[in-house]
Amino acid sequence: MEMPEKKGPVLERFQGCMLGLAVGDALGMPLEGMRASEIRKRFGRVRDFLDAPWRMLAAGQWTDDTKMALCQARSIAARGIFDPEDTAREFLAWYESRDWRGIGGATYESMRRLQEGALASESGMRGEMAAGNGAAMRIAPLGLLDCLDLERLRADVEASARITHDNNEAVAGSLAVAYAVARAARGDLEPSTLIADAISFIGPSKVAERLEMGQRFLDQDMDAGEALARLGTGGYVVETVASALYSFLRTPRDFEETLTLAVGGGLDADTTGAIAGAISGAYNGLYYIPERWREGVEAAGEILELAERVFALVKAR
Repeated sequence: MEMPEKKGPVLERFQGCMLGLAVGDALGMPLEGMRASEIRKRFGRVRDFLDAPWRMLAAGQWTDDTKMALCQARSIAARGIFDPEDTAREFLAWYESRDWRGIGGATYESMRRLQEGALASESGMRGEMAAGNGAAMRIAPLGLLDCLDLERLRADVEASARITHDNNEAVAGSLAVAYAVARAARGDLEPSTLIADAISFIGPSKVAERLEMGQRFLDQDMDAGEALARLGTGGYVVETVASALYSFLRTPRDFEETLTLAVGGGLDADTTGAIAGAISGAYNGLYYIPERWREGVEAAGEILELAERVFALVKAR
């Protein structure tokens, strides 16, 4: 089996991105909140979906990360473009369904503001509380939509992130993820320069500094577990984005190894897994996701169909 080598958008990459996000989320879901040492003691290296009865979620089900990414993708597919107000309506419909599966504090408060009539441009939370992962975890569909226009990508990502997280680090983290997805989706991502390229794209930020740290750890061939511990895997976007990109770059051509490393870092394991899965899936393509994961993840058919609709929009541009 060969990776899709063609330059430019390829359906297999779009599907790999969206399903990879869901797979990473589902693999990390039962591990969320655990420390890496506890995960190693209880499970070893996690390579299969696990039940999480305390969350009322079964093996292969995913969390708010995928829920919100699908909201973003549905809006894109329906409107043909990124429309912040329509995206906000999709988010609000999910919020009002109460099928949250782990909604974050900033997202919760921004949904309340939308309920009260706030515009998408004014609903986002500000301050330290808004430097979480809730924007970066869901941003991959915009990396697909705007993969051929990085300036449009920059504007769309910032507007989408600020619906819930009106915080410069949350925006920077979202830009880094979307940029990596875009480069992978169009077939010109070069692992050896990805960190430098992403930093150039997002500009000076704490996210950029942590990405640089991850690159140093790769260059030093530091033990992967130690690297993730130093980068951090908590609910702070600066930590999670760096750890997700590090996990991908540690084994860029091996989706399974990337994901098992990413979720093994614990804490916000579902989000680290979702981001790493989206990037690795876009880079390697759908069929580099292990079959047991492709078949075992929740709503795979719906996810692949949405990816195909976004791909059709890009091909028609």
